[in-house]
Amino acid sequence: MRKSTIVPLAGLLLLSACSVFTTQASSGRDWLAAHPPQSVNLNPGDIDSAVREAAAVEPTLRFPARIGIARLDRARLSAIPIDEGKAWTDTANRLGAGYGEFVPISPLIAAMLEPVRDPDARVDPVRGAVEDIRLAAARQHLDAVIIYEVDASADTRANPLSIAEWTLIGAFTLPTENVNAQGVAQAILLDVRNGYPYGTVQADADDKSATVRFETGDTSRALRDRVRADAVAKLAGETEAMMRKLQPELAALDKKSPLR
Repeated sequence: MRKSTIVPLAGLLLLSACSVFTTQASSGRDWLAAHPPQSVNLNPGDIDSAVREAAAVEPTLRFPARIGIARLDRARLSAIPIDEGKAWTDTANRLGAGYGEFVPISPLIAAMLEPVRDPDARVDPVRGAVEDIRLAAARQHLDAVIIYEVDASADTRANPLSIAEWTLIGAFTLPTENVNAQGVAQAILLDVRNGYPYGTVQADADDKSATVRFETGDTSRALRDRVRADAVAKLAGETEAMMRKLQPELAALDKKSPLR
């Protein structure tokens, strides 16, 4: 029988990451006032009207708030794995009560509210998923939602140390395979009520490690899971930084226009 055991080697794991985030707290009303239409005869179906309609949205989010967490997997809402859920819980704990609470979006609730679509109609799967998430978030009475997705890949190459699989008693093992894996995660913070985009976040993790190879498929899968979880952990950390930057920007809007 083949064994599917993976033995990690401490000290051989090197992690590097790159991440970036953006925030937005601008007023659609102010943007439209600063850019009046060049024509007074705008047609409802033309691009100029569509642009102005897209811009006519205001940031309504204020902290503390109820923030949903929704995970996309191949453009469909999926359950949040335990290790990824812990990363978001840790982020919520670091932010504290002043920012509110994180609430997972329920795939079951989303399925109950998913609109009946014409099977012959061509609906972009990402757009459909975002609509379903916003509906579920509305049913859960959330103010905004963090929609995130993560992917990972792994590449294996046998190295010259394969002979080390033959060890004394098996108590000491050496790396028998070089495995390069990369995980990438990205997220967007959307207003549930009007779709306003408050910020975007991206993070990635490179895992260049050595592991003992008993079954290549299992090794690659384990490394993909490892860097996927690491990418989400970094994404959650960058989301925290994004929200800490966003909070005073949104608070400033109330000082600028108390009636907003």
